[in-house]
Amino acid sequence: MNHNLNEELNSRTIELEELSKMLPDDRIARIVWSRIQNDLEEKDSLIYGIQYCISNIYHFIKSQIQEDAQTRSALVSCRELIEHLGWKPEDAFAQDNSKTIFIDYIKEVVAMYTDTRQNHCEEAQCILAMNMIHMVLKDIEYVIKKRPAQEKRLLPAIKTAANLRNQMLDIFGYNPTKTDANYS
Repeated sequence: MNHNLNEELNSRTIELEELSKMLPDDRIARIVWSRIQNDLEEKDSLIYGIQYCISNIYHFIKSQIQEDAQTRSALVSCRELIEHLGWKPEDAFAQDNSKTIFIDYIKEVVAMYTDTRQNHCEEAQCILAMNMIHMVLKDIEYVIKKRPAQEKRLLPAIKTAANLRNQMLDIFGYNPTKTDANYS
C-alpha cells in the first residue's frame, strides 16, 4: 500500500510540475478538461458524450456570448450536427450544463492560482469548446471505422462539426497556432 501511495504522489508531483509550466489559459483548460472527461467517464456512453459536448457548446453560445450573425450561424450548425447524427435537437439540447462547465469549473480552477486574468478564462473557454468538438469528431470517426456502412450517412456530420470548429474559432477570435488546443 505504501508503494502505491508513493507512486501516486510521484505521479501527482510530475503532473503539478507540468501544470506550473503552462500558460494560465492552457492550465485552466487542462484541469477543466480533465474534470469534464471524468464526468463523461461516469456515463460511459458514446451517445451521451457527443450530445453532452454539442448541447453544452450550443447553450454556452446561446447564453454567454453576445448574439450576432456568427453566433446565430454557430447555433444553426449545432442543430444541424445533431440532426445529421439522427437525433432531435429538442431532446439533445434538453440538458444544459454549460454554466457549470464554462463558468463554474473555470472559476474553481482560477481560484487556485494568482496569475490568471479574464482573457485567460476566455481563451480557456475556447480551448474547452475546441476539445469538445474534437472529441465529437473523433467519436464520429470511431463509429465510421467500426461501421463503414454508416460513412455516407455520417460524412455531413463530420463536415458540420469541422465547420462548427471554425465558427467557434472566429467567435472567440482565437489563433489556434498560439497553443495546443487538444488535451484528449
